[in-house]
Amino acid sequence: MSAISQEYDCTGELKMNENDQEIIEIGPDSSVDNFSDDQTVSSDEFKINEEDYLTWRKNALLLLFLRFLFFLKQKFICHELPDPSICVQWLPEMNDERTYRLLIGTILENEENAIYVLKIKLRDYPEYVSNEDELQFQTENEEMYAEMHSQVTILHKSQVNRIRYCPHRQFIIASQASDGNIYLFDYRNHPSKRGPFDKFEPLVIMEGQKQEGIGLAWNPHKEGVLLSSSRDCCIYEWNVISDKDHQTLNPTRIFSSHSAGVEDIDWHAFTSAVFCSVGCDGNLFIWDNRNSENSKPALSVCAHKQDVNCVSFNPFSEYLLATGSSDKTVAIWDLRNLKESLSILLDHTGEVNEVRWAPQSEFIIASCSEDCTVNIYDMSHSTSLSENNCSPELIFSHRGHRNPVQSLCWNANEPWLIASISNDAVLHLWKIDESFYHDDSSQLLNECL
Repeated sequence: MSAISQEYDCTGELKMNENDQEIIEIGPDSSVDNFSDDQTVSSDEFKINEEDYLTWRKNALLLLFLRFLFFLKQKFICHELPDPSICVQWLPEMNDERTYRLLIGTILENEENAIYVLKIKLRDYPEYVSNEDELQFQTENEEMYAEMHSQVTILHKSQVNRIRYCPHRQFIIASQASDGNIYLFDYRNHPSKRGPFDKFEPLVIMEGQKQEGIGLAWNPHKEGVLLSSSRDCCIYEWNVISDKDHQTLNPTRIFSSHSAGVEDIDWHAFTSAVFCSVGCDGNLFIWDNRNSENSKPALSVCAHKQDVNCVSFNPFSEYLLATGSSDKTVAIWDLRNLKESLSILLDHTGEVNEVRWAPQSEFIIASCSEDCTVNIYDMSHSTSLSENNCSPELIFSHRGHRNPVQSLCWNANEPWLIASISNDAVLHLWKIDESFYHDDSSQLLNECL
């Protein structure tokens, strides 16, 4: 799951540098049609997805012509990964050269899996010689590109359902595994490439979940405190610091109130004792771990009529959070009144897999879905449906993926930069221009999409 391409339909072309490191270059001649042969998509589904993709590409080029997008005017990098993945997360550090690191984990069956730390260097943007050249997509420098290196490879015993770096020690990575365990790694201790004698060597193995899960969240206020959620209907709290001398840990607490599998969890951005959980029972629970009762949440609501797959606290507002569901909706909630949601976003046509608030704005939120799209919303635009039946909050819909989008992550250092990954092992790095977002004529975008 790279050079900046002048085309929107592009995949990686593998090259080797003199140090025998892998560099992915995406150039003007690349084509997004070069997918692997083992993709399994029904003909009806592919027809629908292909139509959405072609519509997205046509509108992206139209908007480029209209000077609305920027990456080129929606800056866009596409790379087909060698192995499938359902999780992605940016590491927070950067340098003056706009170099970032990205975490991905593989989900291979009956094979060794791995967590990769990818190093991504984004090059400067192309400079147009003249307005005429801009309209013809011609630049002064045709060799502009971004580089992607596999910097660290961590062997993993089973499939990687989710990975999260520790906010207090960013080189520490926790993984939620398909064998039901939680694993802890220090990526500084692992090589850049697999070797014949490499071993699966986690720092810590956290045992206790009866089934596998997806939810995984570090407490941003207390170092070493980690939550995981499981299909066994429970939430597990782990304290890595207090048990740092033991390689195998048991949970310090188990929270059990859901009547079905717990899909996702998130810590409150302002209060160290508060977290939320959502599950296949349709419920949203707000927990206060200062309460000694492990089976009674502080607040609860039946948030959706179907499975709730994801939840995210707003990083700027102590009261707001968002949920995404198999009912194809995203709901915004206010903790002060959980009787009904503040807003329901109806633009997805498939199950919502992940929701994430933008790190630079309290109003911006992104969601990804089984319908192969990533939507960006501005909740300050909340009114009635627009004339084209889109939510007025919808400011952009990225339709470049051709298969369900499993995960997304905002880059905390570069505004509007998003990594999204679909279940056909395709990674997209993309952004919209902030000037487009503030442009009054951005209403045309929703009319085109």
